[in-house]
Amino acid sequence: MVCYFTWTIENYATVGPACGDCLKGNQHHCRRKGCVTADGFERPILSVNRQLPAPSVQVCKGDTIVVDVKNHMLDRETTIHWHGVYMKATPYMDGVPMVTQCPIPSGSTFRYKFPATPEGTFFHHSHVGLQKMDGIEGSLVIRSPRAKDPVSPLYDYDLYSHVLILTDWMHSMTDSKFPGRSHNDTRAKPDALLINGQNQVPRDNSPRVPMHFFKVQKDKKYRFRIIGGSCLACPLIFAVENHPLQVVASDGTPVEPFFVDTLTMFPGDRVDVVINCNQSNNLYWIQAKTICDTQVTAEAVLQYQGQKLKYASKRPNAMAFKRGKSLNAMDINPDCKEGVDGVCWSHVNAIKAPLEPNVVLKPVPDKKFVLAVSEFFYTLDALFWKDNDNYNRFFQASPAIVTHLINNRSFMVPPFPPLTQADPIPPEMMCPTDESKCVDGSKVQGGKLCECVNIIQVELGAVAEVIFIDWGSSSFLHPMHLHGTDTYIIEQGIKPKGVDNRAFVQQLQAKLAKNGEKLTATRPKPCVKDVVTIPPGGYAVVRIHFNNPGFWMCHCHYIFHSDTGMSMIFQVGTRDQFIKPPPGFPVCNSYKPIVNPDEFKAINWDDEPT
Repeated sequence: MVCYFTWTIENYATVGPACGDCLKGNQHHCRRKGCVTADGFERPILSVNRQLPAPSVQVCKGDTIVVDVKNHMLDRETTIHWHGVYMKATPYMDGVPMVTQCPIPSGSTFRYKFPATPEGTFFHHSHVGLQKMDGIEGSLVIRSPRAKDPVSPLYDYDLYSHVLILTDWMHSMTDSKFPGRSHNDTRAKPDALLINGQNQVPRDNSPRVPMHFFKVQKDKKYRFRIIGGSCLACPLIFAVENHPLQVVASDGTPVEPFFVDTLTMFPGDRVDVVINCNQSNNLYWIQAKTICDTQVTAEAVLQYQGQKLKYASKRPNAMAFKRGKSLNAMDINPDCKEGVDGVCWSHVNAIKAPLEPNVVLKPVPDKKFVLAVSEFFYTLDALFWKDNDNYNRFFQASPAIVTHLINNRSFMVPPFPPLTQADPIPPEMMCPTDESKCVDGSKVQGGKLCECVNIIQVELGAVAEVIFIDWGSSSFLHPMHLHGTDTYIIEQGIKPKGVDNRAFVQQLQAKLAKNGEKLTATRPKPCVKDVVTIPPGGYAVVRIHFNNPGFWMCHCHYIFHSDTGMSMIFQVGTRDQFIKPPPGFPVCNSYKPIVNPDEFKAINWDDEPT
């Protein structure tokens, strides 16, 4: 089928005129078309079709997805990224501004058109600035026939309505926190959390806006698709009262099923679970909470079918549900030990081995890359007072003033998308290949900063061993997202204290080389993800098969990190191997015409308006 959607993106507001008497307790008004309630706090937002979250796209594998995006925002350009979709046939539809396309200007329409493949749980969101956190994101599900779903015997229903997107939420536009505040409301943490765009904050005399209800039948098993749509550095913990979670898929790929008590969700993660509704007919709490602030939670309700239903317990606070055995809990098990309540993705097996195990898991990879994430610390003198006319981008993570790095390079976007325009990127904008040119800013305050277009070239078909490692000095966890393909997670852990970063990488690479011959036996079915989280001082070893030609972003999914430089591009293959954009595809570039001092000499300077 051709599945056609038309979206209008505009400046909007929560609990606005469409909501009528919602804040006075009129639940019917709260559910009117065009009424966005969020948590009941009035604030401006960016909306798609006056909905929060944005409309859900749910299709079948093999369909064609067509989305006309009309940008009606007054003062903002935008794009839509289809997070987790490979875009093999249409790389120019990946939705990354100044990498795969020009941004969509205000007042114009851009048509996204791409095949629905592969199957799995994905989501869509703006890839411009901080727009994702202000409302431009929603779910994307591509289903295959149940006969082809290896985990289908585990559940009775996979419903349209059982897709959850978890978001962190501020009570102001996110750009009010960028580059940061010095004196009041300085924190960059969420004011609230939302489940499918709703939450009823239980404060005295608070507006009684709706929570989200998920309807089920007793003794049936349901597949729930959980999407980590958050943007900030605070991981979210997801739990369902009295219902263990059977994990069946990760970032769209089926895994060998196992049970956990809770999920730890980082920005960009997707986890599919099966919930066995074998409790008594009641109302059970669903909760999302953040580990950064115990006062910030969101609740929804698992509603059994029946009459005179009661809540199984009073509304929970953040301490009500024990974390227990938690998937992806890098904060409680950063070194990924076995037999600990924190389950790492390196402990999880995919249901199937890679299609070409002797390629992906070959003893010696074609390439070895180390992608080290860190921070560069500015001095006030270097940032503001040196007479060098530089306007460096920065983020105020009080009291530090920083920008963010991959391999000591802070990513700057080129002036045009290199995928769809073959112009040479100005050489002064390209990152130096000489490692000595860029100083490790996590160790040297005021050192040499490289703000540049960071592109790593890889031959088409190459298999790379990539070590993501944090050698910064912050306490943040970094969810690293790769566009265009997946990562096969081989190992996760944490660097021993007191060991030099580069010395540790050499030791790790030596161990990996020694164990390479046994990789198909020791890790025959590695978990497949497009987001892998690195804890402070931690690392992840992944294999990547670069079989999709194009320019593909790799970046931290914490929004303030990616937008201040913790990004880079993999160029896979050469231009003659790229799929060409269709005729008429929009173009853009810097405009700097030649200045000729004689150009306007012929003007009659006396011909002035009266």
